[in-house]
Amino acid sequence: MLPKIHIIVGFIFSALVYFIYHITLLEASLIFLASFLIDTDHYLAYVFIEKDLNPIKSVKYFYKKMYKELKLSPKERKKYKKYYFIFHGVECWILLSILSFFYKPLIFILIGVLFHLILDEIEIYKIKDDPLYKLSMIYIYFSNKRKKRFL
Repeated sequence: MLPKIHIIVGFIFSALVYFIYHITLLEASLIFLASFLIDTDHYLAYVFIEKDLNPIKSVKYFYKKMYKELKLSPKERKKYKKYYFIFHGVECWILLSILSFFYKPLIFILIGVLFHLILDEIEIYKIKDDPLYKLSMIYIYFSNKRKKRFL
């Protein structure tokens, strides 16, 4: 899903949570920020793969990849490796969940992350992609075996 959609929908969601559950502005802000800043793992993946720190090139890289990949059929897409997005996986949610017992603001970050992932899963469903690929780094590791890199 495009970042601007995550930002707009994340703002609406965090505002609704703010007004319905009467949380603090800081707590609502944490939900909002987490609902789109989780995608910094895309930048980290780019840095790791391309050995380039330029954030603008990173954005262009993923947009180019996304548009090319969407032209492929779902069957064709399955032939290519998926990226490791460390903040999207269940491994990160478990860590956030455990740490939130000791530091309560993390629960609001977890809410924002989970909302982001719901939006991602809706998008993945719409394009008929593998619904598990963003949900676990362990799954990606095993599913990437014997696949080639796209782009």
